Amino acid sequence: MQLMAKFFGLCGFIAVVCSLGLPVRAEIDLLQNSRLIEAVQANDYDGAEKLLQRGQNVDVRDEHQRTSLIIAASRGREDIVDLLIQHRAKLGAADKFGNCALYYAAAGNHVGVVEVLLEAKTDINYQNRQGLTALMIAASSGHLAIVQTLLDGRADTGVTDFTGRTALDWAERNNRGSVARLLRASARPG
Repeated sequence: MQLMAKFFGLCGFIAVVCSLGLPVRAEIDLLQNSRLIEAVQANDYDGAEKLLQRGQNVDVRDEHQRTSLIIAASRGREDIVDLLIQHRAKLGAADKFGNCALYYAAAGNHVGVVEVLLEAKTDINYQNRQGLTALMIAASSGHLAIVQTLLDGRADTGVTDFTGRTALDWAERNNRGSVARLLRASARPG
């Protein structure tokens, strides 16, 4: 749609959309909202800030149902994540796989982003469609600093995924000895 809009211009784009019987308002909104996604993908803090100040929807989604917050978190952009949170981005919004911003920040080993999300009171034990948490993905990947940050934030080490595995199980399964030792040492008696 964006390519059509660039080729035909906005008036031509609207005419084409109308001739196809598509809802014009929805297509214009899609075109406008995609600008924030583009700014975040380009790591353009100033551009994202200007768009948000003009009233852009902070929770706009891309074709994979990723919000601007999810994209910024997965890219490790602590500054943009903070900006989006200031504009009331939904912390628990998930993409088409059920993964939220905290999951992607943990998977990408972005400690600063994890800290910003935890300060904003994101659900530290949020589980995706497979029952995986940020702690599990960090443990599985061997991201020791992320695991420590999540434990400091009171992540529950006893949560299990749909296969019955805990973060410790994932660390051991993937030969992440340092992470496994840390998880064992921090296990809270139930």
